[in-house]
Amino acid sequence: MSFSQIVPEHIQHIPPYKSENPAEQVERKLGVPVVQLGMNENPFGPSPKAVQAARAFLEKIAPYPDDSAYFLRQRLASHYKISMDEIIVSSGSSDILAMTYDALHSPGAEVLTGEASFVVFYQLAEILNMGLVRTPMMEYAFDLEAMAERITSKTRLVVLANPNNPTGTIIGRAELDKFMNKAPDHVLVVLDEAYFEYVHDPSYPNALDYVRAGKPVLVLRTFSKVFGLAGLRIGYGISTPEIIETLYKVRMAFNTNSVAQVAALAAWDDREHVQKSVSMNRAELEFLYHELSKRHLRYVPSHANFVLVELKKPARDVTSALLDQGVIVRPAWGCPACMRVSVGTHEQNQAFLAALDRVL
Repeated sequence: MSFSQIVPEHIQHIPPYKSENPAEQVERKLGVPVVQLGMNENPFGPSPKAVQAARAFLEKIAPYPDDSAYFLRQRLASHYKISMDEIIVSSGSSDILAMTYDALHSPGAEVLTGEASFVVFYQLAEILNMGLVRTPMMEYAFDLEAMAERITSKTRLVVLANPNNPTGTIIGRAELDKFMNKAPDHVLVVLDEAYFEYVHDPSYPNALDYVRAGKPVLVLRTFSKVFGLAGLRIGYGISTPEIIETLYKVRMAFNTNSVAQVAALAAWDDREHVQKSVSMNRAELEFLYHELSKRHLRYVPSHANFVLVELKKPARDVTSALLDQGVIVRPAWGCPACMRVSVGTHEQNQAFLAALDRVL
């Protein structure tokens, strides 16, 4: 009997996830440095204070890490004016999302989300063989009215990215309030806010208000994006003490390394670096908007650090051609005729546009 014969059938049909076009691999193939605009990373890197803190801690890595991330949770709780019992820290916010699926997985349980959002939302449902209900997007954004109508007695999770990846759109406060008033108590609403630091729209909701009101809501945030610590894998979730305690029941022990915790603390305190990153991102978004318009390419105004570009042709053809030019961007998940372009430095953005001109 082969190994595949003992693997559940639904697992056999899942394509293995591999990071698409790693920069190092492309550089080896082309023999030239590449422009990486496919991962929504902070092109300005992490705070130098975070790097210094990580280096200084390397001599202390023999013991297991603080399993509760006490000092980081303490700092976050103080900032948000909530209890430490309302925060969980883990190896990236996606890891906390996986805990949430595990905790609510049961026969017949369903997950509800949109058609074009973060790929992990769909992968986790496939891995657990959970029912997955996808509603069409409306102007590249979640249609919360349609989603509310799709909630049934089987729905256990509603997963929303705000801002949404890959479209860059947001859900406004009034719209989300209306949806939350309709959401029944047997549904946990997950608000993935990986890019929330980049948002400067006054209609953007404060998701912690729902937590403070005792709603069944889990807010996910990360140090991978604006803080520039994607390589260390650290994120956090905020919810009611009851929900956080449940997540601890399905969490693997010692899953957040000590270097990441120390670096995250230092990165959190360097607000100047965060503000600089946000300001430069806004300036470069405007530059990309202007240049894309000159090329008669439609884009979706973004509230994050990437932009969705309509191509009116299979996106894979264009992204593959750009890859041959040494520029990494990605086809947009759920939008087959669009590509998602991370906002880089001015030089990186200029290199992308020059490559795009050659390709198109």
